[in-house]
Order: sequence, then structure tokens, then C-alpha cells
Amino acid sequence: MKAEFGGYAGKILEVDLTQGRVKRTSLDPDLATKYIGGKGLGAKYLYDHLPLGCDPFGPENLLIFATGPLTGTLAPGSGRCIVSTKSPATGFWLDANCGGSFGPEMKMAGIDAIVIKGKAPSPVMLLVDDEKVQLGEADFLWRKDTFSTHRWIKDKFGEEFRVACIGEAGEKRVRFASIISEMRAFGRGGAGAVMGSKNLKAIAVRGHCPITIAYPESFMKACREAFNEIAIHPDSGGGRQKYGTNTILSCMNEAGVHPVRNFQKGIFHGRSALNEEEIREFYVRNKACYGCPIYCSKISKVKEGKYKGAFVEGPEYENVWSFGAHCENADIPSIIKAEYLCDLYGLDAISTGNVIGFLMECMEKEVLEESDIGFPLEFGDNEGMIRAIHLIGRREGPALLWGEGVKRIAQEVGRGAESFAIHVKGLEMPAYDPRGSTGMALAYATSDRGACHLRSWPIGAELLSPEERIDPFSIEFKAEFVKNQQDLFTVINSSVTCLFTIFSLSLRHIVHFLHSVTGIESFASSEEILQSGERINNLVRLFNLREGLTKADDKLPQRFLTEPLKDGPARGRLVDLETLLKEYYFIRGWDEKGVPTPETLKKLMLP
Repeated sequence: MKAEFGGYAGKILEVDLTQGRVKRTSLDPDLATKYIGGKGLGAKYLYDHLPLGCDPFGPENLLIFATGPLTGTLAPGSGRCIVSTKSPATGFWLDANCGGSFGPEMKMAGIDAIVIKGKAPSPVMLLVDDEKVQLGEADFLWRKDTFSTHRWIKDKFGEEFRVACIGEAGEKRVRFASIISEMRAFGRGGAGAVMGSKNLKAIAVRGHCPITIAYPESFMKACREAFNEIAIHPDSGGGRQKYGTNTILSCMNEAGVHPVRNFQKGIFHGRSALNEEEIREFYVRNKACYGCPIYCSKISKVKEGKYKGAFVEGPEYENVWSFGAHCENADIPSIIKAEYLCDLYGLDAISTGNVIGFLMECMEKEVLEESDIGFPLEFGDNEGMIRAIHLIGRREGPALLWGEGVKRIAQEVGRGAESFAIHVKGLEMPAYDPRGSTGMALAYATSDRGACHLRSWPIGAELLSPEERIDPFSIEFKAEFVKNQQDLFTVINSSVTCLFTIFSLSLRHIVHFLHSVTGIESFASSEEILQSGERINNLVRLFNLREGLTKADDKLPQRFLTEPLKDGPARGRLVDLETLLKEYYFIRGWDEKGVPTPETLKKLMLP
């Protein structure tokens, strides 16, 4: 790495689990300039090195933990890390994002990315202690939950180590298993199952290297301005500090886009018992990721009742929905217990709640019977919900199938179940009904990793913006909005910093940070920075096309195309996806089949 580049550690740690070898290589400065880091770095590595059509559970699949030039600096929201791999849930691209301190610790250990390939012959853990790197036996940790694994590693090696590990769900290859890092998660798409397939139980990192800043005075000026903007912004400085991510809960419900009963309705009438004020009663303290002033994370605990003792960093809005309205459950203690169990087993809570809500509708429609489940399971049954999570986490009994995810369950069950299997590309959908937001409909359909609200979040501009709000039912300008926001969010996820900061800050702030930290001249240009985001998104599209994706995969579940909403402001509405897609492809510079044109590839300097 060129000495004049700040922000980067300048090293990639390559780990071959099959051979039991580790080595450090230099980060290519041209790669950093074109792809920034984080998601961009993972995209370039996967595109260049992953064999065509490889099995996500095969030893040739790569698992990449990557930081960006802002990770671990004083830039607000810089305590994040990205993991990239081929998803076992979709068979396509996956990157998952995690907060906390794992990413900054990697950077301070002198590493921009850890690239893991192969499969260990028996369970192992990776220990990184500054320059010292070793693979150690972990047979005794196999079958241990994530909390016990964290505790053992910290007791053995020291509290300063930051840990990322899998639980039983990852070991047993639940296709939506997550990687847990100190009560935070690399959640979506099954990265934990890939880690389990490699017999890698945990990674522990400790570092003491300083992070260099190219232009310290300019950087500190940018930090002061950004922290002031966050402090006075009503979302970051007020709502998220008070309620965490649940600050939007009542708004989404009143807008009629808070899905109920597996997306059968848009308004949860149990909201009187399940709203941000009621959930706040369970908070015991605030918590922030590394260097973040927002403090959006909350530690919650159940102090009485049948779920007494359950605790969680959350519950987050998406998980309140997946185990709440989605399952028509208004019992907050059971929601906290459900998220606690997901952390314990290492499960993506969004997908887990989706699977259970889908099974509940299968029972409702008599597609499945009680003998298929093994116990009663109906909407509103929080005890059945908790029982199902245990089975999924352990992958026992009927959960041998449930751990495959909604798409594969529906294909196996048949009998019309695919008509209400809610997923995109095999990834279960999060907590916003697209019939009430045309922008969100397009964002879901075109997301590179499947149904996702973190590639573009137009619902914020459509339903939450205090001024110049966009009509949520109009298709006008939605393709351009989604495309531009996808490119911006990819810049954020390559930098790597938290998406929540962008609600208070602007691209100007991000450009100021990137240029002052790295000293890379092209990073001083908003146009060039956004083009990096566009380049990364097109490279990921090429990766997905190579893996078999077609235009037919840029679709929404049948329910949103043929079943109008029956309640709320979006009552009677369906999604006109074909018109949205046609305009989106044109604006992206893709042909009518969704393939980037030669002119687009040339402009972005892609193969």
C-alpha cells in the first residue's frame, strides 16, 4: 500500500483452512481507489476468485471480512464491518453488515480484510493478536452457543479480544444462520452457515496499531461538523437515542405498511400493546457501537413472567415486527425471548420470524397439519413461536426442512404454498409492505442479495420525510431515486460506516471524510465517489448474472402483484413492477434483460 494513503492498514490476511496456512499480502492501492473497501473489496475478490457455480457450502467458497478506510476512525458510525460470500439462501451475492467493535479491532490489528477459503478437517478458531496469527483447535467449542463461545474466548485470551462466532444453527447449516459478534450480528443471507461449512467456529481479534489520517486537521473539522449535525437532527439526536430503531414503529403501522399475518394485512391492531413507548419500558440501558454518538442500541431485559431473564441488545424494529405483527403477536417479553434465542443459536431474526409466520399461514390454510409441525402453531401463539425457534436453532425434527428457508419449504410442501411464500431471490422480506410504497417495491426486486431494506430505503422519503415528501403510490422518479440511493448506500458500505449516519449527514460529509482520511484525490469528488458505488453495484450484478440470475429473478412475491391490501392508506393497491423495472434498467444502463451494456461497462472500467 502506498505510504501516503491514510485510513487503510494496507494488508489482507489470507487464510487457507484446508492447508492450515495463513499469510499477509499487500492491499493493491488501485483496488482501494476503485472499490474503496468493505463491500467493494469483497465484490472484487469474489468476482475475481470464486469459481463459477461453486456450492456455497463448498470449500472453494470464500468468506471475506472487510473494513473500509473510515472503519475505526473518529468518523461517526465507523464501528462496522462487512462480510461477503456466496449466499446459501439465494445462491447469489451476499454481503452482511455488523456493528460493534469487531471491524475497528481488525483495522487496529493491521488488517483491511480477512479472506477465508477451504475447509478445516475439524473445528478450528482463528486468533489474530496484532502480527501474531494462528489457527487453533475448537472441537470443545462445537455445539456451544454463541454466548458461551464468547465467554470462553475472552476468559482464555483476554477481554480485549473482539469475537465473531457461530452457534449451533451455523454448524448445522441453517441457510439463514448468522455470525454473532458480541450481541451484534452479520445477520442476513446465511454467512453463519458458510462459516459452519468451513468448520470455523470463531474469529478473535486484538490490535494496537494506530490508524493513520492523511489530513488530520481537515478530518477533525469534518468530525466536529458531523457530530454537530447528528446532535441537532431530530431522528439521530432524538428519536433513535430514545427509542432505538423502534422510533418508526407507530409511523409504519399508521401508514399501513407494517405487515401483519405474513403480509396479509398492513395495520397491526395489537399496536396498543406493541409500540415504541411500551417497548421502551423494557430498556435497561443504552449502548453504542465503537465511536458512535447516536446510541441507537438498547439493552432490554424481561424482569418477570414466563420469559423472565431473557435479554437482548434490542429488540430492533425489524425483529419486533418479525416476531410481533408478522406472527400477530403483541407480547413484548416473548419478542425479547425470541430475539435472545436467535442470538444464542446464531439465527437471522428476520428470516426466522418469516419462516414461522409462513408456517402459521400454512396451518391456517390447511396446507400443513399439526402432525406436520408436531405441535399447535397459529397466529398469536407466542409459545409455539418460541418452540419453533428452538427447533430451527438446533435443526431438529421438522426444522430439518424449516432451516432451508421459506422458498424451499414452499417448494417442498407444494399445495399452493408458493403463492404466499414471501421472499425475493430466496431471501425473506423485511418489515415494509411494498403495496404501500412503490419505491420499496422496486428496491426489494432489484436488491443484489434478495429482499432487503438496506440497499435502498425510499420509504423514508415517501412516508417519514418532514418536508418534500415523495408520493408513496406514484411511480414517477422512483427508478432514479432507488438507483441513486443504491449507489450511495454502497459507498457507505464500502467506506465502511453506518447507514444511520446518512439520515443526518450528506454525501458532502462522506466525501470530506474519505478524502481527509485517505488523501486519495479522486475521493475529493462527489461524482467520482458515487461512480465507485455504481461500479461496485454493476460488478455485483455481473457476479449474479454469472451465477445464473436473470430478469425473472428481479421479481416480487405473487401476493403483492395479485392480492390488494385490505386495510390502511394503501387499501386496494397492487404493485406495477414491470413499468418500474423497465425504467430502472434504462437508468442503470442495462439492456431489457437486466444486463449491463458494453457502454456502461466501459464507462465504469469493468470487465
